Amino acid sequence: MATTEKALPPPPSTTLRGRVAASYQKAQNVFNKPGDGKPNNMRRIIVYAVVGVLIVVVIIVGAVVGTQKRGSSSGGGGSNGGSNGGNSGQGFPLDSRLHNSFWGLAYTPYGAIDCTATQANVTKDMQLLSQLTTRLRLYASDCNVTALVLQAIQDLNVNMSIYAGIYIHPDVESYNSQVAQLDFALKSYGVDRVDGVTVGNEYLLNAPSRGDTIANATTWLISRINDFKTHLRQATASSPDQHHNYSSIPVGTSDAAGTFIGDSSLVSAVDYFQVNIHPWFSQNTYEQAAWFSWSYMNNIVQPLVNATWPMPVNSTAQNPRLFQGEFGWPTDTDDAALGINPAGSRAGLTELQRVLDDWVCASNRNGTKYFFFEAFDESWKKMYGGVEQHWGLFYENKTLKAINIPDCPHD
Repeated sequence: MATTEKALPPPPSTTLRGRVAASYQKAQNVFNKPGDGKPNNMRRIIVYAVVGVLIVVVIIVGAVVGTQKRGSSSGGGGSNGGSNGGNSGQGFPLDSRLHNSFWGLAYTPYGAIDCTATQANVTKDMQLLSQLTTRLRLYASDCNVTALVLQAIQDLNVNMSIYAGIYIHPDVESYNSQVAQLDFALKSYGVDRVDGVTVGNEYLLNAPSRGDTIANATTWLISRINDFKTHLRQATASSPDQHHNYSSIPVGTSDAAGTFIGDSSLVSAVDYFQVNIHPWFSQNTYEQAAWFSWSYMNNIVQPLVNATWPMPVNSTAQNPRLFQGEFGWPTDTDDAALGINPAGSRAGLTELQRVLDDWVCASNRNGTKYFFFEAFDESWKKMYGGVEQHWGLFYENKTLKAINIPDCPHD
């Protein structure tokens, strides 16, 4: 939906772009470790955060703190949300503690990693999440995840849409399998509830831990993005009706900011970027988390993407849209030594509450498009240690944590 465009600062100098690139490379050298081919929040967040720390002076200068003032009071001109307004009266019990206040939520169904996810469980999730948001971000299309979510949305008749995902690995077999399963979901449920397909999540960031280079990983990622766009065009050409106009679906990618800034080939390949920004691993306290994240996106990422845009001035092509792909705060840790961030803030419910109060309604008012990370705790991430499994608004058993959900509309 349309939002009011904010005036952006002028594009930064080449010197600043060089500093960002150098900071990212330094972070890689310090923090990369052998990977296991699975999503690793710890590794990706740490690398992003070190980049943020090294340019924090620039961020502070560019910050517009007033747009992120603290408080969860309602406000703004959104058409969805406030209380349960976005999805009320749908034939299932409503929870008065939940309010449809989030622009979007990051969501991975229980059992999505080992393919034990069930329709009944996903439907129960949608009963809860439809009271919090109208948009979900998914990460992969294997294990029938996309179809399970779309079936639940259809069965409940709730106002929700998704950004589907294709999780990229170095092998083509995984990609082809996910495309086939996504095809099934799109043919079964149409495209009306699919706002985009995100090809890759931090594939570039994790390249060094796979023994790859950023350059090689970028080439492979772009090839998958272009292949999927071609696939959608071909599917549309063979489809008999507008309900299956697959080529209308935007195709983007998601990564930490430092991995794509300055790469014109990637910028020109996508319709949107989902930028994952986590203040937890930066030199910022939980009180500073909201303004740090907003400032980084608006005063660093957006200007650099604009400066990198390779199209001529008179081109009708549009810059990729930017979303905050992840933002949140953990509530617990599996290791006490890893439960305090570099600025001295703890993983905890009090801290998450402050982050929610600072972020949600202010972001809705200023038009930030974001996916709060995340809906549920994910116990499978215990293998990574620290705070990794503790980012949910709900515990894994669907119990809401001891927090107050802000109450305000979103677009």
